[in-house]
Amino acid sequence: MNKRENIVQKFSTFLSFGDMHSGTLRDRQSLWQADAQLERQMKRLMQSDPEAKAEFWARSFLKILKNLSQDGCQEFNNFSKEKLCAHGNSIPVTCSTTLEISPAITARHLSAYLQEACLWAAQKSYRKYKFLRYKYPLEEYFQIASSFAHQPVKLLKSFNLDHPRSNIEGYAKTVLFRLIRDQIYQQDLEAKREKFSDYGLLRHLSNKELTEALLDHGIHPSKIDLYRLAWQCFNEIVLPQISFKNLNVEVPNLEKFCQISELYNQRLNQLNLLGEATNEETIQEMLNLCIKVVRNYRTKQFIPLEEYEHISDPTPAPLDIAIQQEERRQVQLIISKLFTTLPAPGKIMLILWHGLDLTQSEIATVIKSQYPELQKQYQVARHLARATKNILKEFVNHWNHVNPTYPIQDEHGLEIIKEALDECLQVHCQQFVNSILQKVIHEISLTDQLLLTTRKTNNNPSVRINEQKILRKKETLIKAFNSKLESELNLSQDALQLVNNKISIAILNRL
Repeated sequence: MNKRENIVQKFSTFLSFGDMHSGTLRDRQSLWQADAQLERQMKRLMQSDPEAKAEFWARSFLKILKNLSQDGCQEFNNFSKEKLCAHGNSIPVTCSTTLEISPAITARHLSAYLQEACLWAAQKSYRKYKFLRYKYPLEEYFQIASSFAHQPVKLLKSFNLDHPRSNIEGYAKTVLFRLIRDQIYQQDLEAKREKFSDYGLLRHLSNKELTEALLDHGIHPSKIDLYRLAWQCFNEIVLPQISFKNLNVEVPNLEKFCQISELYNQRLNQLNLLGEATNEETIQEMLNLCIKVVRNYRTKQFIPLEEYEHISDPTPAPLDIAIQQEERRQVQLIISKLFTTLPAPGKIMLILWHGLDLTQSEIATVIKSQYPELQKQYQVARHLARATKNILKEFVNHWNHVNPTYPIQDEHGLEIIKEALDECLQVHCQQFVNSILQKVIHEISLTDQLLLTTRKTNNNPSVRINEQKILRKKETLIKAFNSKLESELNLSQDALQLVNNKISIAILNRL
């Protein structure tokens, strides 16, 4: 599909994927369909200022719509030429030519302009949620994004027209991706993650998804067949007695676990797999790990860099897996090395942002006493963007030096790399936070470690846990973590106290 080159096309055409039943996405012809009314209108507007750029027109249209909305005309009823022209003084084009358009047409011009932002957000969502492709093809994600783009005033409500360097398309890309994510989470991911009991999740699971989840968790390829075998034996022993519609499968009793273990050991010998025989306890541990990795995978955040460049076979050969894991490890090492070259403020903000999921306003609250120039959200945002840009630049230089045959030069290549580097940065920062937490945990007694990781269970009423004692231990752990992190980042004492609740949630989720 070709990008729209001229301004008339950008504001008068809409993307069509053709017949969704005519074959694969690659077989179908996507094309830009022109809206004749918008095309005529845009050509007329272009005559008033042939040199104006697309961003100028987008900002002009948005300003008109925002002004009308602020005047109580959200529904654009009782619209008059005089009202629209009254808003023309702040837009440097003549009222007689540029502003003689209805608000409905203005909104459609802006919706057309946002089509490429919709496609970008759809493509990123399609790559991210691989395990939902059976239900959500690329076109579906695009339709979700377009439904939001058809309400441009609402979509761009928080866009600041007063900042001349801000970009409508770039802003829309970020917002649309988040809106798609929120809708998918609401409709599918939260439901898939939460509606099943632990063993009900194993009931509604495919071999493909389990394999991908285990790989994503870092399970060695040689061990994956063993976990899949345990899951298959569970299916054979437990599930024939359970309706497929049953979402809440009870935890198997000891007798069932013994039967699963016996079947597992038999199949292990029959298939000549390298692995040790199990008992009822180890088979339960294996199944519990399967449950854990699948729950995490269904809401996972990290996509390896190479997966943005080419979608690989979901069940690759062991050698291919080893190569991909090695490439991912090398990319992560490069990111870690480049991260150390950043100035201290950049490193601190990225760790707080990616590692602890603090907002930019919260980051400003934490560091403003130490860095007075970073007291506002927009200052933090600008500094974060600069730090990310520097890492991107250095990574591209390194990549082009090591891989001169496949240099990253064009805008499309840079966009793909930037998306993936953001993911890698997140992993690096989360690993840093996890390392601090592990240091703190190792400094407490084994008894307290066990107490902190104990989960209250409804299946064993004989277990009695002193909840107040656990709460105090967790508070002590979080306080120690804050102190350790402040020391590692050279933050002022108690700087993190201002966001203690947010940090508490992040740490407790890691236990």
